[in-house]
Amino acid sequence: MKRRVFALVLALCLTLSLAGGAGAAEEKQARVVFERTAPDADGCYSVTMTLYDTTFRVFQFALRYDPAAVTPVDDTGAAAQTFGDFAHKDPDWITPVGTELNTQTGLIDVSGFIMPGTTGPMLDELGQAVVGSDGLQVYTFRFRQTGAGEDGLQIATQEKGEPYRPACPQGVILAGEAGEIPVTVTFRTAQSGEDGDSQDFTGSGDTGGKTVEGLVNQTIFLEIGTHRAVVEGGVSAIYPGEPDVTAYAHDNRTFVPVRFVAERLGADVSWEGDTQTVVVEKDGHTIRMQVGSLTYTLDGQTKQLDVPAEYKASTGGNSRTMVPVRFVTEALGYQVEWEAGRNLVVIAPPQAHWDPAGAAEQQAMDRVRELLNRYGGFV
Repeated sequence: MKRRVFALVLALCLTLSLAGGAGAAEEKQARVVFERTAPDADGCYSVTMTLYDTTFRVFQFALRYDPAAVTPVDDTGAAAQTFGDFAHKDPDWITPVGTELNTQTGLIDVSGFIMPGTTGPMLDELGQAVVGSDGLQVYTFRFRQTGAGEDGLQIATQEKGEPYRPACPQGVILAGEAGEIPVTVTFRTAQSGEDGDSQDFTGSGDTGGKTVEGLVNQTIFLEIGTHRAVVEGGVSAIYPGEPDVTAYAHDNRTFVPVRFVAERLGADVSWEGDTQTVVVEKDGHTIRMQVGSLTYTLDGQTKQLDVPAEYKASTGGNSRTMVPVRFVTEALGYQVEWEAGRNLVVIAPPQAHWDPAGAAEQQAMDRVRELLNRYGGFV
């Protein structure tokens, strides 16, 4: 029988309206405005992303720019290499997850959600952000005009036939406890005032725009009891040459190797040997966990675990630090499922809207099992 490790809030975001959804028809249309400033003498300009008239818990926007005409830059004007170089998030109670900059294709993935238990000045009792007509600025992006061509942003969708995000083929996801939220997206300049290029997005429907390929490529799968994993659609060893380091379960808890998982979620991991503390840094946040302790800290705030991190013996007398999957969900913000029938730990980003019973998810796990069976013996 499948054991739900974490009741993902985004699954609720895709359900039908709950009791709190009454009267939604009287609310204003949700809006997201991307507003561009005038370029300075060096051709640099900013684009702000602001939400209006909505109650939300998660968002994902797949954006596209013309790499031949525009370069993302940092505050000094130097070319950006990563999302964090050119993008600045404003509310500290929104957790960025899956954000990405692809300078080759000009794709930008702007994703975030509000972690359960988070408090903030605009959050209701359900942990959703309630935004009115004054708006909530969530991001500021920095660009420089470097060539002739279109210098603005656009929504990257599969329909356009250009590069797009397989995990978000419709380009826009905005959701709250009552489900996906229809939203109007507008791109404008400060000089144009309320005028701008606008497009309505009604939501992706029951499937969330999911594809098997997209789910497999953006989700991490670890096989319980072996050193094999599937990452970005390919089979790999958790640690090459260390077959003893595996995902495993004991005392009704599932453990995963913290460095392997965290680094593949885009985090930096370091080890403080004198205190036996793992330090994980991601998107401006710092997590510190001491082996054997039932507490860890997230940006200095103490959090609780039901079981502590522990060591797993490895090749050559070494050891690896293993953490309970609750740590992955609560500290790193990812959904974790244990698929007992296929012997898999599934670690999915919030924007995947992973539904263990979903048809696309079932096919994705079958694909993973096929990959492991076919290529697992080579790692």
